Amino acid sequence: MEAFQEVLEDCQLVDIGYSGVWFTWERGNLPKMNIRERLDRGVANGKWLSLFPSGSNHHLSYSMSDHCPLLLDTNFGIRHSRNSSFRFEAWWTMEETVEQEIKASWESSKGSLFEKVERLQSNLRRWADAVKKGRNDLKKQLTKDLELLLDKERDDETMAEIINTKVHLNLEIDKDEMYWEQRARANWLQLGDKNSSFFHKFVSVRKKINTISRLEGNEGEEIIREREIEDEATSFFQRLFQSNGIGDLSHLLTGIEPSISLELNLALLSPFTAEEIKSALKGMGPTKVPGYDGFPALFFQKYWHIIGEDVENFYSGILNDDKELGFFNQTNIMLIPKIPNPKHLVNFRPISLCTVIYKIVVKTVANRLQEVIGRCIDNAQSAFVPGRLVTDNVFLA
Repeated sequence: MEAFQEVLEDCQLVDIGYSGVWFTWERGNLPKMNIRERLDRGVANGKWLSLFPSGSNHHLSYSMSDHCPLLLDTNFGIRHSRNSSFRFEAWWTMEETVEQEIKASWESSKGSLFEKVERLQSNLRRWADAVKKGRNDLKKQLTKDLELLLDKERDDETMAEIINTKVHLNLEIDKDEMYWEQRARANWLQLGDKNSSFFHKFVSVRKKINTISRLEGNEGEEIIREREIEDEATSFFQRLFQSNGIGDLSHLLTGIEPSISLELNLALLSPFTAEEIKSALKGMGPTKVPGYDGFPALFFQKYWHIIGEDVENFYSGILNDDKELGFFNQTNIMLIPKIPNPKHLVNFRPISLCTVIYKIVVKTVANRLQEVIGRCIDNAQSAFVPGRLVTDNVFLA
């Protein structure tokens, strides 16, 4: 098996997944003697995944053989509409002109924070399109120049040109790698690995695994049309999260003694400061998945000197003056598979992708509560307190 795995790695082949039953081979007609295994697999390289992004591998039913036939469909019927929503790219921060573009857009925009963010999205889209076209040509030209320089005889001038060309080419490669790393969501990798092909393959496989191509309805019917899948998911989670009315819950607090003193309560109720907001921002992952507005924490961390004053005023209104979050309270709901190849929506875990502005508000409040939360939680409680684990419950029991 080690030799076989090495062949897959050398050929850069990855498992493309499957739909249908989980096994491809079965033997034994009696329950005690029955054996089922997934012996047959479909594998492909990154080039194939790029050529056939909608390709699928389906385990068909069988009757004559003890192996399932594998149907490799290179033109599967599901065509998911492309998400054209705005996303701030991490590699933009490596461009010299991006800060100038952000500053010009932000200072020229008048109105609320939402209007400034909306204007900035539009300007950055236009700027990125122009930069991307120039980058493609520049990378080709630098590669060509380096080939010519490496073929020349070495002297001081040639060596200086080679070094300079390599530096500029490596910078463009770093931008590509940062682009793919942001999409791969492989947080355990380092940008210095210089392995854009791996990132590309990682993204392709991840996208294929996360694509919901078919579902099974309540009555066992198969749902494969994109619109029908969307409607089924919407109705399922609406039923799941719909409120049945709120009763009187005051009895839940009966017998719970107050544990926060007057002094601590006054500290909790004191106005939030700019330092608390900055501390919350610094503690966030820079390229975690952005929310509805498309701006990750990296944008706020990198360009706080441009946008900080307006953002701080907005937070002050939210945290200290009870103003509404408005647009920034919109949330994207993503479905995470709990099991491989799920068929039912109950096997997906929904998570909320909130905007960074919303996250900073929540994290600022949470950081303040951390100072006193230990007084509110019993020593036997293991969750929500740093240094304690849920598994500690086993030892307590």
